[in-house]
Amino acid sequence: MMRAMGSGALGLRASALLGVGALALHQGRYLVGYGDDAGRALAVHGHSYLTVATTLVVLACVVALGGFLATIARGDVKRRAAPALWRVAAVAAGALLAIYCMQEVLEGIVAAGHPSGAAGVWGAGGWSAVPLAAAVGMVIALLLRGAEAVLARLADRRAGGRPRPAAIALRPSPRVAVVRPAGLARHLASRAPPLIRL
Repeated sequence: MMRAMGSGALGLRASALLGVGALALHQGRYLVGYGDDAGRALAVHGHSYLTVATTLVVLACVVALGGFLATIARGDVKRRAAPALWRVAAVAAGALLAIYCMQEVLEGIVAAGHPSGAAGVWGAGGWSAVPLAAAVGMVIALLLRGAEAVLARLADRRAGGRPRPAAIALRPSPRVAVVRPAGLARHLASRAPPLIRL
């Protein structure tokens, strides 16, 4: 996953967005499967842990956004080749679907009111997780691509613009300008015309 999405700061942004995407996918799947009764179904199926998960995801997003803004403020960005948009979207969708399946299986084991096994994953509208994962994966890929485009533009501006004042090195020029006086000043002017007496 991180190989397709990068590492370091990009990996942090991708992880934070995957957290948001996993929450959105889970909630969307319940909305599709249970409609107006989604809130009651979430409560019955033992989803009280989602409050803590949401808090952690928000914290991860704040850290990732802070890192992104700090990178922009410092200006120490380098242009790098970004993976294809469709590839990032596919990897993100696959990761989201895997997270969703693990989440539902674990809920089926731990929570008393949650259906277990395949019924917990795919039953009651669980099939909607597949198209939702694809849609959310594409949104994540577009957000990551947008962040990289901002950083690439900043890197291009830094490379093509004037250097920072601290980077300017003042060195004496190897060529010294020699000023030569004009002909009159060197007494090389031609002879004046003869004086005419009347």
